[in-house]
Parts: sequence; structure tokens; C-alpha cells
Amino acid sequence: MRWIDVASEMEAGHSNGLEVEVAGIALLLRRIDGGIFALSATCPHHAAWLSQGRFGDGRVFCPRHGGVFDLATGRRIAGPFCPDLPVYPVRIVGGRVEVAL
Repeated sequence: MRWIDVASEMEAGHSNGLEVEVAGIALLLRRIDGGIFALSATCPHHAAWLSQGRFGDGRVFCPRHGGVFDLATGRRIAGPFCPDLPVYPVRIVGGRVEVAL
């Protein structure tokens, strides 16, 4: 596991999250209840960009097919059958967001 600097803490706090690409992996960074979480930026059902979906109650709603995922765990809560989203460990160091890959 390697920690990689991906964004400032302020950038990651954007209301629609922040999409970043790290080592060929598209990630969505999103602040929830004071913490920042990193998960796959695309829905595994049909690769819709989750940052274009709705957010609420610690969840993201896929803009294409209405799938609902928990932002902290990546677990699929509702919608079409598809795998859970991959999630990645996050830490804040000196105001910078680092993700472990």
C-alpha cells in the first residue's frame, strides 16, 4: 500500500465531490460529517460518473440508473444489481488529502 497526495483538503470538500485520477484509477473524493472518503468515481453498472448524481444522507445516487451507494463503505444500497464500489483509505497530512492504493 502506498499513500499518494491527490488534492487539498479544501478541494475535496466541494459539494459535488472531486474527481481525480490516480495511477489510472478514477476516484471520487467527498466530505461526509467532517471526514473525507475516496471511492470509485464511476458506477459499476454502466460507468456513469457519480459526481453528476445526487448526494444526500451519506449516499450518492447514480445519475444514469438510480443506483444508490453508501459513500463511506461503497456498499450498494438500492438500484440495479451491480457490485459495491471500491473504497480507498484516506488520511489528511498538512491540509493535503492522501489516498492509499
